[in-house]
Amino acid sequence: MTSSYSDEALYTLLCKYLLNEADMEERAWVEAWLQDDTGNARLLASLGKVLQTAADQAVTVPVETDRSWQQLYAKMNVTPPTAFTIPEPEQAIPIRKKGYIYTLLKVAAVLVIALGAGWWFLTGKQPSAVFAGPATAQLPDGSSVQLLSDSRLELAKGYNNSNRTVSLQGAATFDVAGNAGQPFVVLLGHTEIKVLGTRFTVHYVPGRQAVSVHVASGKVMVINHDKADSVVLTQGMLLRHDSLRPAFRIATHVADIEKKSLAFHDTPLEEVLQTITEVYDVKVELENTALLKLTVSTTFNDESIEEVMNALAMTLNASWEKTGERQYKLK
Repeated sequence: MTSSYSDEALYTLLCKYLLNEADMEERAWVEAWLQDDTGNARLLASLGKVLQTAADQAVTVPVETDRSWQQLYAKMNVTPPTAFTIPEPEQAIPIRKKGYIYTLLKVAAVLVIALGAGWWFLTGKQPSAVFAGPATAQLPDGSSVQLLSDSRLELAKGYNNSNRTVSLQGAATFDVAGNAGQPFVVLLGHTEIKVLGTRFTVHYVPGRQAVSVHVASGKVMVINHDKADSVVLTQGMLLRHDSLRPAFRIATHVADIEKKSLAFHDTPLEEVLQTITEVYDVKVELENTALLKLTVSTTFNDESIEEVMNALAMTLNASWEKTGERQYKLK
């Protein structure tokens, strides 16, 4: 998940989460944010230690809130709001473990610490450029990306200098410029795609950790860091996985995933059914296993699943029936 919050708001939200003061929507956002990047969990853990230390060492300290906020705004390079002024206290104020003021002081303390010694954690991850779909993005290395509606692409800091790494949410088609010394990397949560030069389409839904990758030309490697699994995809191959079915699922002979263009030439029926299952997101059972000995030579182009089942049945001299919601049987 790419943060839609400013850095100040993000730290405040994380503090509320750690203090059990976040509402249901805020907690859901943080929990989704934690799943998006292992570095996010480390950041939250660091903030938790700071807050716990402040709670364990609750003592009377001189509070210079106005000065702290001025330092905060200076580090953020923004102008302090004119209507918001906190007077400098004349004496030390005891920090109490209960109450809204104590919470605000802890939040302010964490913000100042983060914006000082720990500010590198966020700035090191700031993108060098952001593109929102629908749009065609021309990248500095000569690659191009066609972003669909509601999609977002971020270029990593140092893109085309020290790396060619991008992060994607949504759906996009990539035309990657070749560079043998610097692979092109697409980050999709805990999954990444590495490629030297090719054309491929990606669809990534962070909430379900759902990834779909189709290679139109060339070769890519898809890596799932959680499962320590990887697979190489070549032209016409389709990969899918999600949180419900995390194992990589591979289909072949897919010429165009958007148009559902499939081309089979003496292809074993088992392989054909695997492709149809993934492309159409259906389940196809085989009642007569003797059909597995047969091969299929046919093409499909934007046909419905019913039209595909009809054509398969005719080719195999078989019949078919619908047995449930998105479930079919060849017999």
